[in-house]
Amino acid sequence: MRLLCALCAAASLYAQDLNLGRVNVTQSYEKSILDNPITTQITKDTILNSPDLAKSLLDISGFNMVRKGGGGSEVSYRSGLSARLPIYTDGSEIHGGCGGRMDTAITYIAPQNYRSIKIIKGPQDVRYGALVNGGLLFDRGIIRLNELSYGADISMLAGSFNQRELSGEAIGGNELGSIQVNGGIYQSDNYKDGDGNIVHSEYFRKQGAIIATLTPNEESAISLSADFGDGEAAYADRAMDGTKFQRESYNLALEQALGSHTLNLQGYYHYIDHVMDNFSLRPAMPNRYNISNPKREIIGTKAEIKLNFDTITTYIGGSYREDKHSSRMTQNAINATEARNTLFSKDYNKNALISTSSVFTQSEYLSEDYGVFGGIRLDRVEIDKYLAGRFDRSKIQTPISGFMRYERYFDTLSLYAGVGRAERASDFWELQKVDGMSLKTEKNHQIDLGTIYDNGNLSLSTNLFVSKIDDYIILNYNGATSSFNTDALLMGGEIDANILINNFYKLGAGLSYVYGENLKDTNGLKDGDPLPQISPLVFKAVAGLVRNEWFVDLDFYANASQHRYKENYGNVAGKDLGYSDSFWTIGLNAGYKYKNYQIMLAALNLNDALYSYHTSKNGAEIATLDIPATTRVYEPGRSFWVKLRANF
Repeated sequence: MRLLCALCAAASLYAQDLNLGRVNVTQSYEKSILDNPITTQITKDTILNSPDLAKSLLDISGFNMVRKGGGGSEVSYRSGLSARLPIYTDGSEIHGGCGGRMDTAITYIAPQNYRSIKIIKGPQDVRYGALVNGGLLFDRGIIRLNELSYGADISMLAGSFNQRELSGEAIGGNELGSIQVNGGIYQSDNYKDGDGNIVHSEYFRKQGAIIATLTPNEESAISLSADFGDGEAAYADRAMDGTKFQRESYNLALEQALGSHTLNLQGYYHYIDHVMDNFSLRPAMPNRYNISNPKREIIGTKAEIKLNFDTITTYIGGSYREDKHSSRMTQNAINATEARNTLFSKDYNKNALISTSSVFTQSEYLSEDYGVFGGIRLDRVEIDKYLAGRFDRSKIQTPISGFMRYERYFDTLSLYAGVGRAERASDFWELQKVDGMSLKTEKNHQIDLGTIYDNGNLSLSTNLFVSKIDDYIILNYNGATSSFNTDALLMGGEIDANILINNFYKLGAGLSYVYGENLKDTNGLKDGDPLPQISPLVFKAVAGLVRNEWFVDLDFYANASQHRYKENYGNVAGKDLGYSDSFWTIGLNAGYKYKNYQIMLAALNLNDALYSYHTSKNGAEIATLDIPATTRVYEPGRSFWVKLRANF
């Protein structure tokens, strides 16, 4: 899936204006990367429409993944994930339901449902939440049409391991409003690794959404959206598979102009119903039919006013969110029917209720030569924990986050320096472990420095950070999994360069690295020990040819070996498994556009390497399928796919 860089560089091959056919969409674009260097703005066409979004994001320097099977991989930025890298859909944070993180947040996200993906690097924003490592924002915005318009888009993909995808979207409306619908089906059989061994990884996913907007005048707009999804997926890292991933999400947004200012109101609801068992996608051992059903409901509201005063823009807002988690399970039934009947006759047991109230303000001053940005956020987090459905205990924490950043703009160069503090309460998975309710808030104090040079044909960017985290949360997997606080130092960054020669030859390279060190003697860790689950040095390169109608790219991707590790310690995604070998892969991507039609081809891992990422989970033994245990879940071997797309 090394397609992202190729698509970014060959932007003219795709509909970067986000229009569907003849639809004329009026929207407010983000400032260019040169003017806003702490964010990366990506249109949906630069992300492969794949259930494994984490794999696609590897094409952006700083991103890593935790492999668990064919779908539902964890995505991390600068080796931070879960609460350190919150994921938002249309401004509301979304989570999976499984207590073992079988269903991560991106399990329920199809990129083509959103008009853009925005990546915030580090604690440099407070409008959405406490961004320890950064944030991922999947956004639709409210579409405004200038006139009677309609359009449609459909794409089909076929690839190795019987991978098949079919997705489409359509929109119609006029200046008074619009209706947009989209949907997709994604499926694959088990893939094979570089040695030809089967990895338990098959999946089937389906999703759909409908978005209705009302735009009665230039000052007012209302949007109501509903998202639905379901599916099943096999997992190589555990004793159970996911047989139900039902998601329902509803979002109501109001945008009202007040002269030169804007008021935004939002209400949302996410419902996650997840079922896992050990007999639907793999044979169970006799009299060992197990099934579990966690459920999650997230409901919230947000109000924000945007004040525009010439060169100063200020956001003032507040929000409230309730996050409810419950579950039920049955073990050691004699057959599948008994397991299901017993489970679904049970009531759910409450596990946790997390209520968060927030207020924030953020401002920016922009001139032609420089910009100054800053903000502060106060959260009040109340956590109620339940055992066997009965209230156990509660606690209240009041995290405070804030940042200041200065940016200097020249003709082709931008410089920036920022300081930020992001403080977060423990997430659901951390507090459910032994001693989880005793955790202190995690407090990141970070310095960010960077440069971006872009003269049209040559671009070069550097992003460097140093982070001191007080009460850094780590999980101890020795014995019963427990969670505890320590202090930590992280530093590193990303360097990227791209050059276009004669508007035809393209060369690019990227480098990213994170160094992590423990700073306290506690829970078996020593001062100076490496932090667990830190990704090693990553290098990537691309060489290709590009024209308005076509492109061809040869991609190179490599991970260094990781000598800095702390076995059996980790995070909510998994534990550090020790030393990992270096690896490299090469891939080939190509695309061609003719009128409203496009074809894209990809050859992945052409060298058929047997490799796994340092942060991948271990491969569990599945005796009933004659699959042995592996140190880590290996990535797919040599594979191919072709994608056809048409818009009208």
